[in-house]
Amino acid sequence: MKIVVLSPVYEFLNDLDVSVCSEAYRLLDLLEQYGHFLAMPVAKPIGGGLWELRLTGRPQIRMLYGFCEGVPVVVLALQKQRSALSRATIALAGKRFREYCR
Repeated sequence: MKIVVLSPVYEFLNDLDVSVCSEAYRLLDLLEQYGHFLAMPVAKPIGGGLWELRLTGRPQIRMLYGFCEGVPVVVLALQKQRSALSRATIALAGKRFREYCR
């Protein structure tokens, strides 16, 4: 299955330390391979049709995505700093996802 990764996600990932970046790309490979079948601890639903890919450890990286016509679309990546994602972060991911899926 192919996946779509928006350019802001690539920009964020490519600014990470090389080892963290390679782990994040490994998660994208898992998403490409397993799609809807990914589950905890790698993927978690966050509501509104969005999911998060979870890179645990230090730093904790989250990549937010949804499925548009069955294709995973990764719309946002960030370094997690609190226990929960902020509403603003989820809103931005939702906006990007809706814009992509029009």
